[in-house]
Amino acid sequence: MVTLGARDVPGLRRFYRALGWAELPGGDDGRVGFLLAGVLLVLRPAAGTDGAAGGAMLTCTVTGPRQVDSACVAAVAAGATVLAEPADHPEGGRSACVADPEGNRWEIAWAPLARWRTEGGQAPPAAPAAPAPAEPHRAGAELLHDHGASDEVVAAQLVAAGGNGPGWAVETLLCAARTARREGRPEQAVDFLRRALAEPLPPARRGGVLTELGSLEVTLGPADRALGVRHLAESVRLEQSDVSVFKAANALGTALAARGQTSVALEVMEELAERFTGHPELAWAVQVAAALIASHDGHSWLETVDRLRRLAATTPARPAPAVRVLLAEFDSTSGRLSAAEAAAVAREVTVEPLDPFSRTYVLASAATLAQWADELALADRLVTEGLTGHRGPLVDPGYQSLLSVHAESLVMRGRYRELLEACHGWGVLVGPPARPAPSGVGNAHLVAQAVIALTETGRAAEARRLADSVVVDGSHGSWEWNEFLYARGLLSLAEGDPAGALDDLSECGRGQVARQVTSPVVTPWRSAAADCQLLLGRPAAAVALATEELAAARRWGTPRCVGRALRALGTATGGRAGLATVEQAVALLRTAGTDPELIAALAAHGRLLVAAGHLTAARGALREAARHAERIGAGRWCAVVAALLAAAGARRATASQTGAHALTGSERRICALAAQGHSNPEIAALLHLALRTVETHLTNSFRKLGVRRRTELAGRLAAEPAVPDR
Repeated sequence: MVTLGARDVPGLRRFYRALGWAELPGGDDGRVGFLLAGVLLVLRPAAGTDGAAGGAMLTCTVTGPRQVDSACVAAVAAGATVLAEPADHPEGGRSACVADPEGNRWEIAWAPLARWRTEGGQAPPAAPAAPAPAEPHRAGAELLHDHGASDEVVAAQLVAAGGNGPGWAVETLLCAARTARREGRPEQAVDFLRRALAEPLPPARRGGVLTELGSLEVTLGPADRALGVRHLAESVRLEQSDVSVFKAANALGTALAARGQTSVALEVMEELAERFTGHPELAWAVQVAAALIASHDGHSWLETVDRLRRLAATTPARPAPAVRVLLAEFDSTSGRLSAAEAAAVAREVTVEPLDPFSRTYVLASAATLAQWADELALADRLVTEGLTGHRGPLVDPGYQSLLSVHAESLVMRGRYRELLEACHGWGVLVGPPARPAPSGVGNAHLVAQAVIALTETGRAAEARRLADSVVVDGSHGSWEWNEFLYARGLLSLAEGDPAGALDDLSECGRGQVARQVTSPVVTPWRSAAADCQLLLGRPAAAVALATEELAAARRWGTPRCVGRALRALGTATGGRAGLATVEQAVALLRTAGTDPELIAALAAHGRLLVAAGHLTAARGALREAARHAERIGAGRWCAVVAALLAAAGARRATASQTGAHALTGSERRICALAAQGHSNPEIAALLHLALRTVETHLTNSFRKLGVRRRTELAGRLAAEPAVPDR
């Protein structure tokens, strides 16, 4: 029995009721009792208790590590405060600590039997404790459900109870799983879905749950991934609709390819294509899905493209939009199409009616073409349309491609903070300590974009931890892996290791050549490798690489690609000719609307002007680069440009006046009120300031924060909390 002194017995009683504890009849002296797993908890007024309320640490043991997280979520939903987030212990086990509304501390703990040790003369228990009885949890679930508790709180009790539940249990578990998945808690979603499978389900419903469960499991650890593949395979075998089988087989093929079993994945899709011979729309969708799955292996990818070309040539009707846009992707990367031609295909296929089976694939491929062609507004529209309309598994290759397009678009524009915020929702964990990223069956491309964003914002140590955490699995030969090699090469270059960077960039180049990728629109590895060669004292090799990239960039024809190649060539050439070439790059990139490439060109221009002795002109170019770098939060370039300015004879710059830390106290207060939706006159009245003063402070704050609209303030302030006044 545990007795707690309570300042508000009725309030504390409501809290433990909300947790689902079985309540016992109350005593005449105001005491209230609860029973859970053989533990009797008594609440009594604090005045009648020896110990002060909130002075004890109580422990609730659970049966597994995931139950620690589930119990913690349930406690918070009921009104608890987290004192220590769920965490693993080095010696084994997992625990969390919460406080109830009166500050009583509860440890939620799981410890394997191996953690028992003989301490203080006490022998370890002869056997593990018996599992907690299911009945209190089952009763708690029903009580919570009847009182309108959230699905997650009720589902946590159903998981603890096990076995079959009431008739409403399945819907509650599935709703809770979707909420947990949406909020970035895949492990908890998996617990809820596995528990749902214990309920009696018709084949079609069971197949849907298996597909949803398997699609999540393959994004987790090795044991979960293996189980996810089995669950997806079971779903394919169940009797359900063609569309449901298509979704399950698609997810299964993607998961197998991510494990390096591309040939097996393609066999699954072949069998599926035979099943859909009488359903043309589904048959085409299978072919396109197989092509995206085949992209995990260079040889399979080329074979699939050839097969699609033959099908398109021998089919009397015009090929489906999905096939046309996929072939346009290949032709763009292999130098057969220009940017204008690729953008035309993207527009053409997206104005046609799209069947529901291949819709995601068409939008993803069309968005990719639009992004490569620097039609960023079109790419954004297609990505938004695709993501909001997607109803299939998260491991769907089309859905993953949409995420990839969105991520790369943010990096192209220098919107690094926005990308890093999005990475949490995508499962790419950034910040210390980095862990292997469950980014949708190992989407190395998303990790690559996060590595670039961390590198460019001056957080190289975090970028390195994230890069080192990537598990290769079966991703060698995939386009995502080549993108990751490119990103890791840029990181090594920023760390001052041009030789290591060149190794990754060269391997990226070999992988792209094997896939017949010659255009720099995908991974401009040659320009980055040229920078490495120059730093290693090999200017001739640098010029050769930059010249090759410039020729391919001109065939593609966008200012961004041509300007980047011109910058690399001018830097490698040096002297008067190099200066003229870099000046061309700067002029061209000013029209591109992508700040990162312009900053690099301006920095190169300033460096060459310093070498030529034109210090005044150099300072002008470098100050322009510094303004762009500060505005987008490119910390790495801020440091590089500051050093170049010093070499150009500029006076030492003051500390950066950008970011939330640069706001004054008045600016912070005004921004906080504006972020809450207050108008300028309302802020002036609340703070007793002149309206003009509020307007001036907001203008200065917008500049420091790099925002243009009031609606951006809340996210910007939350992303970079200000340092409090001292």
